[in-house]
Amino acid sequence: MRAPLLALVAGLSCGSLTDPALPENAQLLIPPPDYAGWWAMVESCSGLSGSLESVQWYSTTSLLRNPNETDETVAGYWSLASNRIVLYANDTIAGAVVRHEMLHALIRAAGHPRSAFLQACGGVVLCGEACVRDAGPPASPAPGTPTIAPSELEVTSAVSPAAPTSGLHGGLATFTISVHNRFLHPVVVSLPSGSGSVPYSYGYAMHDGSGVGISKGDLALDIGVTYFAAGETKRDVIDFFVIAPDFPSYQGGPGIGENPIALPVGTYSFQGDYGGKAAPNLSVVLSQ
Repeated sequence: MRAPLLALVAGLSCGSLTDPALPENAQLLIPPPDYAGWWAMVESCSGLSGSLESVQWYSTTSLLRNPNETDETVAGYWSLASNRIVLYANDTIAGAVVRHEMLHALIRAAGHPRSAFLQACGGVVLCGEACVRDAGPPASPAPGTPTIAPSELEVTSAVSPAAPTSGLHGGLATFTISVHNRFLHPVVVSLPSGSGSVPYSYGYAMHDGSGVGISKGDLALDIGVTYFAAGETKRDVIDFFVIAPDFPSYQGGPGIGENPIALPVGTYSFQGDYGGKAAPNLSVVLSQ
């Protein structure tokens, strides 16, 4: 399950007037081309604007520790003093992690306000268990808010770019599942049971013609994922990359993160769902 595996490496922020000391082997990181697109995604969902060029980027091969005086290992953190983002080297192009830190840089605040990390940019940025706890519980739905099944929602999906290729931006691409409340009133969705008492929210599968590929389901770590305002659309962005034919393995690549989705070139069926309500399947050609 993607969410529990990433829960311990959620990005953090440091609101001190001085930056935490850089790891000894930290190096300046020149933002790769994909950062501009990811920055635009976070600007769009947050409603904020800022300059990507104003952020100081660093990477390190050393394990990063929570700068707020704990021993917790993290994938990255943003600090206020120099508008600095430091990333663990294996997460420099892990989209959801990088976008998490970009959101810190745009809101320019420590902590994980629910309005930004779980509402406005929910599904665009990573927000694991620690982030959800920090955000606090959502407001209770108004009395009388109807409970519906996932089947009553509209579920769609899209791949960007529409024709991913290993030769563009290192083969990085996104698969976005969108869920729309068609009603003119708020609803609460009853999701199917998952692991223990935590229900499943989004699910996805990416398979080639022979059935080879990947399929996963996410757990609804935040109960807020089940509440939809009137006409609201929620989404989940899944990052993946296309492997060139001569790539030595299916295990990912440098900087992609702990659990990358790496797909060889070919024609795939992309399937997305929310609580078991499936979006129409997409036929996607991944090329060299």
